[in-house]
Amino acid sequence: MIATEQITKPDGEELVKAYKMNGSERLKEKIIQSFAPLVKHIVGRFNLTYSRTLSSEDLYQYGILGLLKALERYKTELDVPFKNYAYRRIHGEVVDALRREGVIGRDKYEKIRQLEEAISDLTGQLGHEPAPDDVCSRLNISVEEYYELLSTAQLTYMTSLNNKISDDEGTFVYRIDTLVDDKQLTPAEVVEKENLKENLKQIIHKLPEREKIILALYFFEELTLADIGRVLGVSEARISQILSKTLVKIRAELNS
Repeated sequence: MIATEQITKPDGEELVKAYKMNGSERLKEKIIQSFAPLVKHIVGRFNLTYSRTLSSEDLYQYGILGLLKALERYKTELDVPFKNYAYRRIHGEVVDALRREGVIGRDKYEKIRQLEEAISDLTGQLGHEPAPDDVCSRLNISVEEYYELLSTAQLTYMTSLNNKISDDEGTFVYRIDTLVDDKQLTPAEVVEKENLKENLKQIIHKLPEREKIILALYFFEELTLADIGRVLGVSEARISQILSKTLVKIRAELNS
């Protein structure tokens, strides 16, 4: 019997390099298939429970659009894998869709600010984290509105580094791409950053163990809400509620 060599499929990075050389539409379709799990992963990190206009499938389509935009702008001479380059563009396109559809609007930012202030004030008065009913009473809102605000707050905190700005060439980039590294910070900025990190560390240290675990799984392990739910044995919706409440609580303490 004649031995045959095992044929392996090219990975996504190889497909991208080949596409940038010849622009084949057939390769583009393969690239979409190769990076579709990345798009689904990014979409899975957003909670759309209270969205009346967008579904996860809608966000997936916008994510694919971001993937295609990344593919056209990517340069193979960049010292960064395409996956890393595309992640921000996919995420940014999803964020833009959320803003266009009003899921994240200016009026929502004001309501979230009021929510943070209410939680901060009540925590100071009560000496402990206020219950949802306490916050609802202070803001004169329903429990459903309270959880909707928490969900929206989670989205706003996640998307704060994806505001579009114009670069030197007049094209749009995302603010996260223009951040300077620590070596370029002024001494005052370094001190401010270190103080923020220390305050954040102290706030997180006081959190209940489950909240710490969810933060770690979400921000450091970068799991989706559904994945975290499976790890902890609770529903995706419950994970989203806990994460949203934790983020608002941290923000309120930082601003107090």
